[in-house]
Amino acid sequence: MVKAGRRSDELSKEYGPSADSIRNWVKGAKSVELEDGTEVTSKEFKQLQRENQRLKEELEILKAAAVLLGKH
Repeated sequence: MVKAGRRSDELSKEYGPSADSIRNWVKGAKSVELEDGTEVTSKEFKQLQRENQRLKEELEILKAAAVLLGKH
């Protein structure tokens, strides 16, 4: 409905949830297209970014451990 041009405050009055909630739902439902053509929601994209960062940090730790153990 927001895509059809309805404002969040109008939808709030008609359906009950707050206008802020509606804006947050819309923001979370927006899709992002990845390089391989896959579409994910912005929320999923942020989760993927966090996971990617965590995995990079783990890889750096493992590289450092391999050097310390003499297995490089």
